[in-house]
Amino acid sequence: MEITIRGREPHDAAAYQRLYSHPDVYPWTLQLPFPSVATWEKKFLKMDAEGYIAFVAEIDGEMAGELTLFVDNKPRTRHSISFGLGVDPAFSGRGVGEKLIRTALDYSRNWLGITRMQLEVFHDNERALRLYHRLGFEREGLLRQAALRDGKLHDVVVMAKLLHQP
Repeated sequence: MEITIRGREPHDAAAYQRLYSHPDVYPWTLQLPFPSVATWEKKFLKMDAEGYIAFVAEIDGEMAGELTLFVDNKPRTRHSISFGLGVDPAFSGRGVGEKLIRTALDYSRNWLGITRMQLEVFHDNERALRLYHRLGFEREGLLRQAALRDGKLHDVVVMAKLLHQP
C-alpha cells in the first residue's frame, strides 16, 4: 500500500463530497454536513482565488484524505499558515494524515518560506491531538465554546509548530 500525494484537481469535488459527508468525518471539522458536489466545485474556485493550496492523498487511485493550506496574505502575518485535514475512515491508521502533514510542512518551509504552521482541533479529538503532538505541534491555547457540533458548543485547541525547529 503506497500513499501518493498530489495537488487537488477540479475533478476531486465528488471525492471531497463523499469525504465530508461521512458521519465519522464532518463532526470533527468545521464543515457543514452533506455538502453537494456543486458546493465543492464553488469552494475550489474560491480557495484557488484566495491562494489556498490543497494536497490529496491517494491509495490505489482512491482519495484517502486531503489537506488544505490556508495562506495568510496580510503583510505582518504572511510568515504563518494554517491547515485543515480530512482522512477517509476507510484509510484511517495507515499514515495518511501524517504523510499529508509532513508534505505540507516541507512545502510550507521549503517552497513558501513559512516559519509558523498552526491549526485548530476539537478538544476531544484525541487521535488528532496525538498525531499533531507527535509531529511537533505544541498547544498554544484553548478557544472556549468556539465551534458548534451536534447542537452543542465545544472547545477548540490551538496548536502550532515553528518551522525552523526540526
